[in-house]
Amino acid sequence: MGILAKQTVRNTLLAYVGLILGFFNVAILYPQILAEDEFGLTRLLVSMATIAGACAQFGMDNTVVRYFPYFRDGSRRNNGLLTLMLVVALAGAFLAMLVLAVLHPFFTGIFGDKNGLYSAFGLYALPLVLAEVFFLVLRGYSRSLHRTVTPTFLREFLLRVLQTLLIGAQAVWNFPFGTFMMLFTCTFLACTLFLAFDMWKQGERLVRWGLVRAPHRLKRSMVRYSAYTLVASMASIVLGSLDQLMIGALLGKEALMQVGYYAVAFNFGSVVSAPMRALGQLGIPLLADAWKRRDTATIQRIYGSTVSAQFTIGGFLFLLIWLNLGDLFTYLPPTFHVAFHTALIISLASLVNMAVGLSSGIITMSQDFRFDSASSLVLIALNAVLNWVLILHMGIEGAAWSTLIALAMVSGWRVWYLWHRFRLWPYRWRTLFVPFLILSIGMVLQLFGFTGTAWLDMVLRSCAAALLYWPVVVLFRLAPEVVSYAMASIKR
Repeated sequence: MGILAKQTVRNTLLAYVGLILGFFNVAILYPQILAEDEFGLTRLLVSMATIAGACAQFGMDNTVVRYFPYFRDGSRRNNGLLTLMLVVALAGAFLAMLVLAVLHPFFTGIFGDKNGLYSAFGLYALPLVLAEVFFLVLRGYSRSLHRTVTPTFLREFLLRVLQTLLIGAQAVWNFPFGTFMMLFTCTFLACTLFLAFDMWKQGERLVRWGLVRAPHRLKRSMVRYSAYTLVASMASIVLGSLDQLMIGALLGKEALMQVGYYAVAFNFGSVVSAPMRALGQLGIPLLADAWKRRDTATIQRIYGSTVSAQFTIGGFLFLLIWLNLGDLFTYLPPTFHVAFHTALIISLASLVNMAVGLSSGIITMSQDFRFDSASSLVLIALNAVLNWVLILHMGIEGAAWSTLIALAMVSGWRVWYLWHRFRLWPYRWRTLFVPFLILSIGMVLQLFGFTGTAWLDMVLRSCAAALLYWPVVVLFRLAPEVVSYAMASIKR
């Protein structure tokens, strides 16, 4: 667990620095510099590229992690696995881009707004798809090598820095919106190229197709696994993007503005779920190795430790958002205040997802990966149906409720399945302390008015919450791995 803890801390730090930059970009800079519908279009195109990219990589991001132990051979460049996956990625990206180009008039009819922005700039989704497909596949290969910090640095930090510089340049030089979109697209392409360069610098090379070595039986197994886990890959990547896509399709001529409001709200949920993304970067490859050895003791240990760590840290982050959300929204333009309750609901949905640890990853890396595909399909379908009903009646708040309901139902189903099938159970009686702490501390601190100055009140509330929350965590050993690593870091 030393490697897991070390790289998870680095990934988490990068993720949170990136989240601060992302919040600064999304909540402050973009709304001030771009028109609301222009900002909404950037979010819509990123959502389309995310969904199309998740489909076009054919589940290779998980497949390469699961099967890498069978290809591992440094003397033979891992038997050409990198070449194999990049050929598949290229074919998938080309197909996805072709479909989006052919259906552009159809999508224009769906996402058409009063200013015709999608009609004019919607095809920028094509290079975004290309960047997304190759980034996902290269990130999966990098995770297999237990190199998780560089992909996190590129996606969580460097991308946000480049976009901060871009929006700053837009404020100074006021580019035409077409020029801005071209440069915006280049920020994603640059991160993918940097990841490819990093892998080349580490000695990873392509080989001739004839040198790609995999037993025929293993190839058939990989194809089946990729087909089944495609839906699972999509569910983990596109859930929030599906919400934004359906908001853009269902809310008429003002839809692009609503997409922008929802994107701001979704950013708050990302704050809660950042540790889960960081932990999964390395935890999934460790699970793949453990399943290969049929080492259920290690799997149980990883499962229990990730649940306790994620739920405890996520609970504290949710508490901070709950206490400070009103003050945070004072820094947003008044029109964005419609997203207040949406942000709180999305944050709660992220906490529910954190509370089940790496349950989905454990199933994906096991022989029962078909169940993960089935449950992911149910998750996407349930979210889509609920979106269709609730967005039309409740607007962007309906999208947040649909995400919360779908995640709670499917996450509970997965936890039950792991217990029923493998007798894996991550919870202890102490786990109940986390929701109790959140509710009790939140309700008490809400009673105090503090100073009335937004930034100072946020500092005071956050400090008070930390002083009340973390001593209980240490006393009752709610997250022993987190506490142990923190104490060791302090000693060093």
